[in-house]
Amino acid sequence: MSKPDLTKLVPAYNSTAYVVLDGKRTATATVLSLNPEIDALLERRGAAEIVFVTAWNPRSQQASPAENDAATVRLKDILEEEDLDYVPAEMRPATKDWPVEKGFAIFDLAPFDALQLAEMLGQFAIVWQGQGQPAQVLYTPLAV
Repeated sequence: MSKPDLTKLVPAYNSTAYVVLDGKRTATATVLSLNPEIDALLERRGAAEIVFVTAWNPRSQQASPAENDAATVRLKDILEEEDLDYVPAEMRPATKDWPVEKGFAIFDLAPFDALQLAEMLGQFAIVWQGQGQPAQVLYTPLAV
């Protein structure tokens, strides 16, 4: 399979809003920015870092709603099996030419482990943020 066109994907990842859906509260991470809402969430949860992972649209190929729903169930099952602390999240693109993707914000999952999980799901990237640090896109081997 050919490699993705990162000249299109990088700006898309960087302009997407990564939104934690923590009950009635939300917190948004923006790539390459400090995100005080995320820092406050991490503090409340007693976590040092957060990563955003989706199973939707593997390899940036739009999948059917049924395929995306099944992939999300699979991801949730993995998170449950691994006893990870997570909440629902949405990846909201800046443009309307790509759908909002559902996924999860996972607390204190090391970036290496998150990248392995994302690669297993056919994803090109995750978004990671540590306490007091800007959010950043980390790419799986599928993207490079």
